[in-house]
Amino acid sequence: MYPLIELGPLRLSSGGLLLLSMLVAQWLLVRAARAVGNPTLAEQAARCVYPALLGAAIGARLWYGVFNWSLYRQTPSLFVALRVGEFAWPGALIGGELASALWCRWRRVDLLALADCTALALPPAQALASVGLLLSGEAFGVPTGLPWGIPLFGAMRHPTQLYFALAALLSFGVLRRVARRRPLRGTLTAAYLGLQGVTLLLVEALRADSLLLPASVRAGQVFGLALVLLALLWMRWHTRATPNVDEIPHVTARDGA
Repeated sequence: MYPLIELGPLRLSSGGLLLLSMLVAQWLLVRAARAVGNPTLAEQAARCVYPALLGAAIGARLWYGVFNWSLYRQTPSLFVALRVGEFAWPGALIGGELASALWCRWRRVDLLALADCTALALPPAQALASVGLLLSGEAFGVPTGLPWGIPLFGAMRHPTQLYFALAALLSFGVLRRVARRRPLRGTLTAAYLGLQGVTLLLVEALRADSLLLPASVRAGQVFGLALVLLALLWMRWHTRATPNVDEIPHVTARDGA
């Protein structure tokens, strides 16, 4: 583990990569919104980042706290403690999406257009955050005898953090390819959710610190399966409910590169 990254006089906590990834996501989101050709959407995207981040932080901590209820029940102050390692991505995704949806409804912003831009902005930020997880030793894998295992906590383990990073980069490539085809509005969002679901289904199976449901069922995999089903249902409904493709604004691949 490398809890501190030294870059000359700068000493950055590896957990700080999470904060850096947020700035990257914000920059890519605004860039993707600007690429649509609508300056108003870019301005709205910049403003939406803050309620989305707040919702993500709340959701991530609640998810982690619920699955560690025996500890958090005894010390409720942990729900508001600045403990970067005690956040969970499924909760962050849910909280961020809910906060964004409420903000868009309040401000009368095109939620689907903004969600498509977000789908193109999040994967690179997730890849960067996953590197931070590797450096801090969080989200570590189960022991393995494979040649690419990494030494951690007294054993050679699956580099699940790198798996998450690679999956994020692959997802970004797929989403950019889809964006070049000028898909229906909302398609990128559904594709992103589906890719997230597949990632969680595969990588969570190799994690040694997964949050568990009763009967040792991995909560991340259940959430991943739900995302895949949601994406499929969304695509089926969306293609039937869209009356006129030519009147729908599209997000192009000029977005987040």
